[in-house]
Amino acid sequence: MKYLAVVTALFLLMVPGLMLPGLSQQKDPDRRSDASQAGASVLMYRDGAGFFIDTPKGWVVDQEVGKRNGTCCVYYPKGSTWDNAETVMYPNIATKGPGQRTLDEFMESDLKNFRTHDPGMKYEDAKDVPLQNKRVAKVRIFRGVNRGSSETVAYVDEEKIIALFVMSSKTEKGLNESMPVFRSAVQTYLYMNVAVDKGAKPGDEQSPQAPKNQ
Repeated sequence: MKYLAVVTALFLLMVPGLMLPGLSQQKDPDRRSDASQAGASVLMYRDGAGFFIDTPKGWVVDQEVGKRNGTCCVYYPKGSTWDNAETVMYPNIATKGPGQRTLDEFMESDLKNFRTHDPGMKYEDAKDVPLQNKRVAKVRIFRGVNRGSSETVAYVDEEKIIALFVMSSKTEKGLNESMPVFRSAVQTYLYMNVAVDKGAKPGDEQSPQAPKNQ
């Protein structure tokens, strides 16, 4: 999976039903709550920005496997594992920078990266996923990447970041069958500003700012 090799400095808070407990500025990635909570949502953040995504229905979230692969968490269908699942998903965050300050620039850069690794790949833009307040997530499907797999990436444009949600499948059948679940998960997207006190000590609690309506 393309993104798993490049993600760093991501933090995770598991919360049932979008309840917002205090957010600890503890940088040890092992200080996380139980990933098996029913209806849990994920808050990912970096560089003062983050977002919630609900765990896809019928799937489980695995933080330990995510940690080993260089990201905060991964998802796969119940009854499977990360290694044997036909299709997997994971959230991601990209900080805007030179040449990637707009959504169009970022998506073009992303496409170039895919082509660099898999020159024969093909892509198509899929139907946008509607979000709150008439916003959308742009969706692009990449085929023939990562040794024949297909990846679907949802992109949400924010002021400082691009929020991403990725689905990777070993087969076209798996991709098509999981697309409704993927789109449903993306629809739960909720952006949040995250204020972090750099002078706080490990264990000090900090409250995220109120969610920004999308």
